[in-house]
Amino acid sequence: MEPGSSGQGVAEAAEHSYQIHNLETVTEEEDTFKEWPLLVEDSTKSQLSWPLTRLLQQLDRQVQPQRELTTFDVLFTIAYCVGLEAGYVPVGHKLTSNQPLSRYASFDRRILTIFSKIIPSNFYNRESRSYRLDITLNSDDQQRCSLVGIKSGDFLCLTFTILNRTDLPGRSMFLPVSRFVPLLNFQKLPLSCQNLLELSHKLKNGLFTPVRDDLCQDADAALYPSLYGLPDEVLALLVRTYLGRKDRARLGATCGRLRELVKMYRPEGR
Repeated sequence: MEPGSSGQGVAEAAEHSYQIHNLETVTEEEDTFKEWPLLVEDSTKSQLSWPLTRLLQQLDRQVQPQRELTTFDVLFTIAYCVGLEAGYVPVGHKLTSNQPLSRYASFDRRILTIFSKIIPSNFYNRESRSYRLDITLNSDDQQRCSLVGIKSGDFLCLTFTILNRTDLPGRSMFLPVSRFVPLLNFQKLPLSCQNLLELSHKLKNGLFTPVRDDLCQDADAALYPSLYGLPDEVLALLVRTYLGRKDRARLGATCGRLRELVKMYRPEGR
């Protein structure tokens, strides 16, 4: 599917019935991964997060019989995994639960459990050398978004846009592939990836969270909580209670307001 053919993608998705997933049935499966890292940013050189591991294994099974996998494939799959962490789900799937679902919940690990086994087919177009996945917030068709990746030399250009909306801007970024996926080793997956903490923060801060905030604001829903939005007194209490010297220094280095607040409310003897 061409990146520009958003109307075609919507029409194709509408023709198919939704696959229903009950969130209450995944608890037992989650228990088998208690000792594994949960988020991409928590991955180490010895062990990737279990959702990313399962996605890459599924990618290998799904794509390898048709063509050779590349580092671009892996990097785009990592971006998809971070999108799941941010609360998005693939178009064509619906979630149900015995408990009321928070339509704009920022994170639900059960989503990772379900969709770390699913990579939508035909996400890569050989002719245009591009990737595309349509995802949405909690199965909401009115908030359908498109994650597109285009190969450009040694870079992967990612764009994340809200389909059929010209009033809400999308986001784009260039990722140097070799910085995050220097090689392919499906026998030892952690060796294929590096700097995942940096990559996860780039994707969340540069793509998924801004678009998600625009969608929530458009629907008059609550946005992500923010330290910067807290009153000085509340923020100072959190700093004094939970942060050590090094963490306070890092927090103070982020902006002028937090630097002055850290100096003003520095705990005695710490």
